[in-house]
Amino acid sequence: MTWSKEEIHRKYEEYFPDEKAKANAFDKIAERYYCANFGTMTKSDFETLLFSIYLEQILDKDEDDFTQYSDYTLSKLLGITQSKISSLKVKKELLYPYEKFDWKESFKRISDRAVYENGKIKLSIPDRNLYLELKNAIETRGGFIEAQLTANLLQVPLSYFLDLMVAISEDETDIQQIWNVLKDKIKDNGNFKEKEPFGKVLQRMAPEVVFELIGDCVPCIGGAMKTVAQEIYQAIKR
Repeated sequence: MTWSKEEIHRKYEEYFPDEKAKANAFDKIAERYYCANFGTMTKSDFETLLFSIYLEQILDKDEDDFTQYSDYTLSKLLGITQSKISSLKVKKELLYPYEKFDWKESFKRISDRAVYENGKIKLSIPDRNLYLELKNAIETRGGFIEAQLTANLLQVPLSYFLDLMVAISEDETDIQQIWNVLKDKIKDNGNFKEKEPFGKVLQRMAPEVVFELIGDCVPCIGGAMKTVAQEIYQAIKR
């Protein structure tokens, strides 16, 4: 798809619809230039600031619609590569974090897109920062995701499904309840300790057994992740 200059300008006016929005944007730039610090900002940081201002206007209006700020859409609007957009998103979040960004809520909005193929749960993550937050949450739990050439493809072995869910929920009660179910269902449970990831326990078992155990444990996941866990489980069952 090729966008005309008129369409791109229309988008700009849509995200900066009045003088107040444009003045606020200029104030953010002026703060870095007109307060005895003129010329101290690098070109790269200046571009990141401009990108941050633009992206936050989009997020304030259309955060629930990932297509409005996908790497593809922004590359068309700004005339740069998708890889450049992805890098700017990460740098923007480090330098100018978006105060309303809730990665768990973002994940909930796309969880129903998960698919199960070749023993792995796969989910395309439209935002690089969301991908990095999920990766960190899983690895903190002792789990792992498999790196892919497609940078934003989250790919988790089936055995680590429960680790993914509790990493996001961060509810210790859920974790203990799942351990209780596993200890009850797995006859020979002397070979694992409760401090290790669930995935290390389940990966030693046949896939059909793993499916059954996950199904038994999903009701233990409560709070905001309850619906997400059920949706992804149904997806992998299909």
